[in-house]
Amino acid sequence: MRTHSDRKGYILAILTSWAIANQGRQMLDEHFEKLPAAAWKPFGNGMRACIGRPFAWQESLLVVALLLQHFNFTLDNPNYKLQLKQTLTIKPKDFYMRATLRDGIDATKLERAMAGSATATEERVKHENAAAGKDEPARRPMSIFYGSNTGTCEALAQRLSTSAASHGFDATIGIMDSANGKLPKGRPVVFITASFEGEPPDNAMHFVEWLRSLSGNEVSGTSFAVFGCGHKDWKSTYQRIPKLVDDLLLAHGAAKVAERGEADASHGDIFTEFDTWEDAQLWPAITERFGGKPAAGDATASAISVEISSKKRSSNLRMDVREARVTAAHSLTAPGEPQKRHLEIQLPSDMPYRAGDYLAILSVNPRESINRVMKRFQLPWDAHLNISSSAPTVLPIANDISAQDVLSTYVELSQPATKKNVLALAAAASDQPAIKAELEALASDSFHAEITAKRTSPLDLLERYPALHFPLGDFLAMLPPMRMRQYSISSSPLSSPDRCTLTYSVVEGAAMSSPSGRRHIGVATAYLSSLEPGNILQVSVRPSAQAFHLPLNVSTAPIVMVCAGSGLAPFRGFVQERATQLAAGRKLARALLFVGCRYRDRDRLYAEELDAWQSAGAVDVFYAFSKQPELSRGCAHVQDRMRTEADALRKVWEDGAKMFVCGSAKVGEAVAQVCKEAYRERILQVGEHSTEAEVEAKVEAWFAALRNERFATDVFD
Repeated sequence: MRTHSDRKGYILAILTSWAIANQGRQMLDEHFEKLPAAAWKPFGNGMRACIGRPFAWQESLLVVALLLQHFNFTLDNPNYKLQLKQTLTIKPKDFYMRATLRDGIDATKLERAMAGSATATEERVKHENAAAGKDEPARRPMSIFYGSNTGTCEALAQRLSTSAASHGFDATIGIMDSANGKLPKGRPVVFITASFEGEPPDNAMHFVEWLRSLSGNEVSGTSFAVFGCGHKDWKSTYQRIPKLVDDLLLAHGAAKVAERGEADASHGDIFTEFDTWEDAQLWPAITERFGGKPAAGDATASAISVEISSKKRSSNLRMDVREARVTAAHSLTAPGEPQKRHLEIQLPSDMPYRAGDYLAILSVNPRESINRVMKRFQLPWDAHLNISSSAPTVLPIANDISAQDVLSTYVELSQPATKKNVLALAAAASDQPAIKAELEALASDSFHAEITAKRTSPLDLLERYPALHFPLGDFLAMLPPMRMRQYSISSSPLSSPDRCTLTYSVVEGAAMSSPSGRRHIGVATAYLSSLEPGNILQVSVRPSAQAFHLPLNVSTAPIVMVCAGSGLAPFRGFVQERATQLAAGRKLARALLFVGCRYRDRDRLYAEELDAWQSAGAVDVFYAFSKQPELSRGCAHVQDRMRTEADALRKVWEDGAKMFVCGSAKVGEAVAQVCKEAYRERILQVGEHSTEAEVEAKVEAWFAALRNERFATDVFD
């Protein structure tokens, strides 16, 4: 039985419904047109509007401002085409952005900013002013943009920004995509970039496309210089993007401050080549045009000063990576063979990957290297550092941090010394003529043979001259920042979407820089080798080149895979994916896998797996055993086995096969040569009467057209 209040509520509901319906009729068509001005006052605004809405608007503005203040945003997929998705609202479909911390900000500074402490910029300015003094003249602005997939160009950009302070400039750093459509004017602008298979790095793609789209003098007023990194083994694409950026900027009205610089990675001396260009060309040209000041006369002076204490560690280094857990680790080779290892990793559930992608590892320096620094600078095991800097630096400033944390995580201890490093050490030996003369000699004629070829680091030199006094701050200032290391993922997400595996060679041997026989230890592989099941490591997935993925039409597109040693890694993932698809009932085109190793029974990686997958029909494997060629049809190398299996290769190639190569640059060049030989033979068989030069030109043009289409490489050294 309804109460009086129930009946009252029921009647009120009926009346309200009638009123709404009647109002709806009054608002239709000509009825709405007859309403007097300002008669329409919807519930969404006015005195009865939602009081929380303006607060929500204000909050959303603050959130967006905060995000833009601390992060750079780029498209996750540079080739994304807008598609609309409509549910309750209209929104872009599958539209994702990738956020990276802005330069000068790390996770620790961001956390403090979120907690209401001084922002990273305020903190940096405060410490720079304190270090520089009140009478220091204001620095001139400067912009540095980098394009980098592996971190080398980013490290060079950071290096340049640090030296900018000593020349009277305050440099800001950003990825090249952040300069898309908004190049600074009235200041020097430096671009540092590499090429990736002739294409821009991932964080420079939009900027290069924007430059290509220009038609007039849109960048007039910009003063620029370009430095390019490359590898001369890739003749057709060497320095392609640096040259393109240099030419396009000049063609569309920008003024060149200094001639383009080049570094060739095949020499193994990128940092010295950059230092030479910076000191001999860039800074003289910039200071002549924009003012500033020449480099300080004291070569030992740097922007870094260090106070050593023995307090407990108050904070740990945090980087823009995610935590993952090791679930399995073991060796893949027999005792006595160059060691290759397998690592299985449990990824965060929301970290997807594709077969052929990379896993970037934040490694730490080997314990032996850290102990050598602690011993050379006579630091106690629990030493803490208070670091201040008058220039931008990746080191943690205004923090009481463990010396071992700084040495293990922030800097590269094994990077070969540059000429500038050697000369800085020589300048510090001004009161020790014999040491000074030896170091100056090392920086001149014997530099390549004694420093670059032997990979002699600043730490090696400091150990060679124990009587040389050199401040710890200056030592840290000359070291490049720690870089992420990328490894090809050797598994397929179809097998286990939240797990991946790595296959890597352990880098270890006698150090050429040490007459005492000290070992040279690879930074990342030593770290990976130390991991055991249950250990936590910090990782991020990075996509490989778009061309280095399995074709989508697996039933009609054959593939050819060629590798040596641990270059098998991405192809294990490819074959594992094919085996999973085959087990699910999918029809697959043929796949050929050429693998180079030393012995049949000592270093044939994943032998049982590959044998099983071959029996199932997922792949046909062809081996080349360099120490037992009699067991591989007389072939010691993969290129020899490819020539032996020419009929099978020709058949799948005519069926539209795509070829993948993974290994050293020598392997890539050898495989390319086999392909060119086959095409050259085909030209001659057709009987076209061409000169030898014309034939070679046709071969090179044909092969150039294959790159990133039917011939994809993942080369490492």
